[in-house]
Amino acid sequence: MALTELFVENLAVIERIRLRLGPGFTVLTGETGAGKSLVVDALALVLGARAASDQVRAGADAAHVEAVFDGVEVGDDAPLADLVAAGEGQVIVRREVGADGRSQARVNDRTVTVGSLAALGEQLAEIHGQHEQQRLLAPDRQLALLDRHGGLLAQVTELSAAVAGWRSAVAAAAELLVDGAELARRVELLEHQVNEIAAASLVAGEEDELEDRLRAATHAEEVVRGAAEAAEALTADHGGIDALRQAAAALERSAAHDGRFTAHEERAGALIAEATELARDVADAAEGVDLDPATRAELEDRLALLHELRRKYGQSVEAVIAFGEQAAAELSLLADQEGLRERLRAEQQVREQEVRRLADALHEARAAVAEQLVRRVNEELPALGLPQGAFGAEIEAAEIGPNGGDRVTFTFAPNAGEPARPLSRIASGGEASRVSLALKVVLAEADETPLLIFDEVDAGVGGRHAAGLGQRLRALAAFHQVVCVTHLPQVAALADAHLHIGKRVAAGRTIADVTVLDAAGRATELAAMLAGDAAGQEARAAAEALLREAAR
Repeated sequence: MALTELFVENLAVIERIRLRLGPGFTVLTGETGAGKSLVVDALALVLGARAASDQVRAGADAAHVEAVFDGVEVGDDAPLADLVAAGEGQVIVRREVGADGRSQARVNDRTVTVGSLAALGEQLAEIHGQHEQQRLLAPDRQLALLDRHGGLLAQVTELSAAVAGWRSAVAAAAELLVDGAELARRVELLEHQVNEIAAASLVAGEEDELEDRLRAATHAEEVVRGAAEAAEALTADHGGIDALRQAAAALERSAAHDGRFTAHEERAGALIAEATELARDVADAAEGVDLDPATRAELEDRLALLHELRRKYGQSVEAVIAFGEQAAAELSLLADQEGLRERLRAEQQVREQEVRRLADALHEARAAVAEQLVRRVNEELPALGLPQGAFGAEIEAAEIGPNGGDRVTFTFAPNAGEPARPLSRIASGGEASRVSLALKVVLAEADETPLLIFDEVDAGVGGRHAAGLGQRLRALAAFHQVVCVTHLPQVAALADAHLHIGKRVAAGRTIADVTVLDAAGRATELAAMLAGDAAGQEARAAAEALLREAAR
């Protein structure tokens, strides 16, 4: 992945600049106050940093920053993974900061929260500033880098799975009842519930059927009386079916002389058949109506039982049945609780032993990797102007979790005779930056961050150690895209690309400009960095010598 383009508008003294960046090692130089660190501030904004209204250029409504990243690859579960996938590897981040302090962020033309942008930004780039709290100084980050550097991620994954199994067994055992009296009460309650529901012999959907039958039983006499009246009307002399038969005979005589009445005669015959069948069915249904008061009482009692069970165990008969099944399952477990307790206790012991075995193996591996890491980092320190042996890594025992039972702390002892302290609490920002740089060089292959940005990482470094610092930044560029703001010509000479940030005054306003320097321009800039703007031939010759040495 690479940052290929950065556009900045109305950010402090920057009116408008556009940087086109390539892979490898890029440096930004220029006089103090020209806006070099503002470029870093612009990058921080597109990576999700908090914005402030005083960042907006005076007189402008808003500051705008846009960055284009190519070749971005993130996991499916990564922040904004869908937007990254939509861009087919290209991610365009836009950030707008209003003069009122309000901020907007967009990724591939979709508005996102600054929080989600920051989560994505952590996977794209890392900014190392002289006085910034760096991710590299966080204990969990140190542990992760140590594991990645030592190729221990497979062991960590295996241990994490074992810890999950162990905790699951512990949780299952914790759910078991310990108090004998409470266990007896729970068993007695479950037995009552299971027996009460089982005795009811519930059938799903029976409640609706019972209510229909009860409604019929309640009005049984009215039903029978209505059915009798209907049957009588259908079968009465000179009415009902008898009248239909007379109509049919008359239609038959008409049809004998006029074919238009044949269809009417047939319909009359069909009506006679339907009425005859209806009269028979009504009579049969009337005979089936139960007029016994006991039947109604039985239905009422059954519905009352269902209502009571619903009140206790669920909103419907189906819910009551499900409750009974769950209660029966729990009762079965409680009946075998002692046996289950013994099985879980044995499982816990086995799983705990496995967890401790894996944790011990991981601890030994980490100790070996830490020893190697300390040796390699300390080899880098003298070239950066720091004492050999000042860096250390302490591994302390901690509660075993998914990442093992170790707490890793990177330490630093810059002064002989003084005790080592956690790297995260070093007072000198320059020392912290250079130790971080040494770590970065050693851990470069293990660190997954594509873009590394160093803002004046050379603070406090004299010319004696400047070349060593530049060589290490250049070494990092073999694994990352590196952008560095520097004041040291020895560092700038080693860059693959050199950008100069200058400032000028137009219409009474200070404006920052950016220039991509060619070979001649680089020599001029390096000479100015060596001896000031009035640099003579000697400074120019020294600058050209630096470039020749860097090329060599």
